[in-house]
Amino acid sequence: MESLLVAVDIDAPDPEDLNAIFRAAHSIKGSSGTFGFHDMTEVTHVMETMLDKVRKNEMALTSDMVDACLSAGDVLRNLL
Repeated sequence: MESLLVAVDIDAPDPEDLNAIFRAAHSIKGSSGTFGFHDMTEVTHVMETMLDKVRKNEMALTSDMVDACLSAGDVLRNLL
């Protein structure tokens, strides 16, 4: 997920890249929930919700969103 976030074109994101980023967050959320890592589930749920709106063109992707997702990735690593 991190490599996709770093490489994403903020001004013209590729829909497949957005879908891949969303799927990664979705997988992390599901896996963390399965194993009872509730804090990880909460962090990824927020990220997943935002990414879903971006991929559905309900929100435009911004550099702040990418930065927030990268920071969330750091938080997830620390929680793990």
